[in-house]
Amino acid sequence: MSGPSTPERTAAAELLLLSPMALSGLALSSSRKRQITPTAEATSPKRIAVITRPGAVSPLLNCIHRSTFPNPLGWFRMAELAHIDQRLPLYERIFPNPLFQGTLAQGPQMLPLARHIILPFDLRDQPDNVFDHDKRELVMSIFPGTTGIACDSIFIILQLHTLPPKPWPLTIGGVPLYLTLQIGSGGPIPQGRFVGSRNGSIAKDQKGRGMKDWEPLFHIIKGHFQGLGVSITEVMYWGDFVIIILKHHDVDMEKLPSQAAKIRCLYLFDDQMGRPSAPQARCLTDPTPGNPDNSQYNTLQPGLRVTSSYLPSNPDTFLSTTSGVLLKDQVGNEFMTVASHGFPAECGTQVFHAQPGNGRKIGELIMEISHTDITLVKLQDTETFSNMTFQSNNSPNQIQLKKLVPVKGRQRYEEVSLDSPDTGLINGSLVVTSFQAVPSDNNSPVLQWVFTTWIYGGQDSAINLPEGMCGSAIWNEDGDVLGFFRYAPKEGVMKDWCAGIAADELIDRGFALVNTSDRT
Repeated sequence: MSGPSTPERTAAAELLLLSPMALSGLALSSSRKRQITPTAEATSPKRIAVITRPGAVSPLLNCIHRSTFPNPLGWFRMAELAHIDQRLPLYERIFPNPLFQGTLAQGPQMLPLARHIILPFDLRDQPDNVFDHDKRELVMSIFPGTTGIACDSIFIILQLHTLPPKPWPLTIGGVPLYLTLQIGSGGPIPQGRFVGSRNGSIAKDQKGRGMKDWEPLFHIIKGHFQGLGVSITEVMYWGDFVIIILKHHDVDMEKLPSQAAKIRCLYLFDDQMGRPSAPQARCLTDPTPGNPDNSQYNTLQPGLRVTSSYLPSNPDTFLSTTSGVLLKDQVGNEFMTVASHGFPAECGTQVFHAQPGNGRKIGELIMEISHTDITLVKLQDTETFSNMTFQSNNSPNQIQLKKLVPVKGRQRYEEVSLDSPDTGLINGSLVVTSFQAVPSDNNSPVLQWVFTTWIYGGQDSAINLPEGMCGSAIWNEDGDVLGFFRYAPKEGVMKDWCAGIAADELIDRGFALVNTSDRT
């Protein structure tokens, strides 16, 4: 006599794995791609995962349009169409999840690599909505062995029994994703030090939570610490708290405010931030990991190798950074941007692409934009620069960079990109801004403060962020340039983040992006 039959299980949702399609529907044009694809781009996930209710997308379709989804967070850049590579059922959460078990012959089946996971709901405005029962159950069903879920007001944190193979998705429902074996063991947000409420608060008449422009609050904080005689090197605004970076450890913490504008103040020390030292010289004969693109291009554009002359102290080495964009000043003079520290005074003023010796001289250093680590280059009359990005598997159509835009007031979680000869195209999320102190000119003791963007690149992304990226432009899907890559800490509390000079610093000085749509 046979036993009772097992009831058929009904899928709670359907997961679609999508790949971008060029506007023409054709393969990418090799003439618009990099001549060499760096390892970081080649190994990054190319697809996105879209979760819908079962049957929401007809099983007869093999491609899908962006407009199908009301809020396609993380959709491919400059691609309206995507090919449906695979459909997978998602069942209500159980452990272990049968979706990922496979057969003994096949081995465990894991969620195919995806750059973003698009949900039927948006978590950006209120990430803690993920705790609603239906939303929670859906999110818990995505990864095998998910045992817990948390939200720290910025990141969605999933606790898993076993971590899946890397690389992992950058976002889920528009919010950065963090995977861990134990919730509470740390995360991307640096764990600053609290001080007691008895320390008091400042700016009590203001409401600091969710400020669009928090610069006035920064000036209040800076002025207060100047009055205390306590040196600080950075103030970071996280939406519902601020982190203040103290220069020295011998600070009387009892003097420091616990709140500013009704939000908490947390404290870190400067030596915890992992700020890099001077960039390393690159030797022509040394192999460089990551399969960098040191190719020479006839037309200059963002993301190319630019270098100094050979170092007088070592004729076999030079400093290597990345081309930025083509700017114009208030009277129409045009300049290419580069990272200032990649061109030390001992090397002179010549700029080369792709390398000195076997490359070509493309211009001369003209002027450094004070305190920004950005220097302007006057290009040779024979050079053409186009503010057009490369094609890639993640961005099948080139993006014409259109304008510099201020970062102040922009929505948190905006997806941004940068492209360098060391990484190719990589993505991240604009999460935090800060004001960072930099030394004044002529060794003056007075500090200057620059507006800084902090981009989260995903777990363990720091290994893909070499110093040669310095100077790379940071842009969004609309072709707006938001800033310029400055450094990425390899260690410390900001590992896996990268800091950039905000475009606001250039806009305030009267610079604008050159319209190069008619240049090739």
